[in-house]
Amino acid sequence: MYRISLILMLLIFVTLPAWAQQGQEMKQSDSKKGIPSGWMIRFDHSSASMDNVKFNINGGTYHFEAGGREAAIYYKPDMTAEGGYSYQGTFTQLQKTGHPEAYGLFIGGKNLQDKDQQYLYFLIRQDGKYLIKRRTGSDTESINGWTASDAVKALGSDGTSTNQLSINCDQDAVKFMANGVVLKSIPRSELNYIDGIAGLRINHHLHVDVKGLSLNSAD
Repeated sequence: MYRISLILMLLIFVTLPAWAQQGQEMKQSDSKKGIPSGWMIRFDHSSASMDNVKFNINGGTYHFEAGGREAAIYYKPDMTAEGGYSYQGTFTQLQKTGHPEAYGLFIGGKNLQDKDQQYLYFLIRQDGKYLIKRRTGSDTESINGWTASDAVKALGSDGTSTNQLSINCDQDAVKFMANGVVLKSIPRSELNYIDGIAGLRINHHLHVDVKGLSLNSAD
């Protein structure tokens, strides 16, 4: 009886590392759930979870559904630009939120998974306002605070709105545009974080589709 018990204990001891390794692999696999191939995500809050996010690409449409603490940036590390370029996409908010939540484009991304992350972002929200800010680490700096514009389409009676956003960078200025209208033109010499990764920023509680996402060199 003693020998049988000893053998059983040895078997458990030998197989335990395999169980532990399998559990680790499953956890690593789960951490990538919901992210299309080649894409990465960084949440604002450490408590955010991919369980509360839906992100998929169907043809040329990028679909996002974000939970209550899942404000984040989405990007492909090899989607970079420098010098003269334009970056654009058409955003459709599919559902009204209880509080105006922001979404849009970012450029000049660097160290996006590190504590010293940096990027420049251009956002709109359902009340027809736009914002331009710069992030450095956990700090953000307002370049153009929330500003109302007739060029930004506010949410309609059906609870949806569609806006084409673009950031055009040339040697002299960076132009932030909505539906073909320049909302703000800032001398390039006054801005940091222009060259680098380009991506999307989607705040929490939002259901948003993005079409026509393109990054084009001006050269």
